[in-house]
Amino acid sequence: MKHVRTAAIITHQNKILLHSNQEEDYWTLPGGAVEKESTKEGLKREMKEELGEDVAILELSIIAENRFLYRGEEIDSIEFYYAVKLLPESSLLNQPTFTKIEEFGQYGEEAYKLHFKWFDIDKLKNITILPTFLETELANLSRKNILHLEQTT
Repeated sequence: MKHVRTAAIITHQNKILLHSNQEEDYWTLPGGAVEKESTKEGLKREMKEELGEDVAILELSIIAENRFLYRGEEIDSIEFYYAVKLLPESSLLNQPTFTKIEEFGQYGEEAYKLHFKWFDIDKLKNITILPTFLETELANLSRKNILHLEQTT
């Protein structure tokens, strides 16, 4: 069965918000699994869980079919990436890094820390970001059409 994921492309002042957990050596966009809801509803819920804030969901930017290994298990997912804005009064806009607790671990995991950081969009090639196509595609955010990608790793 396909895993459905939704993720937020949150930008501010030529920076993009990424997160990593304490056990991983890569960064990714905030988001998570869709649970008997639309992808937009799931993204709103995930942002409330991960960031503790409401967000403004803008347009759908990328749809990706992605197959990858996660902790030895093959995952077959379809992923919806939306442009998202934090609300103007958000304190997160002024914090270069911050940590939040993910209370709802995936795959039966316990709660864990998520480390968030604002990265310069033009320096994403200097970090490991997953899925790998995001390094290139996040640098092309001004594109106005929806991009459909298929990736197997």
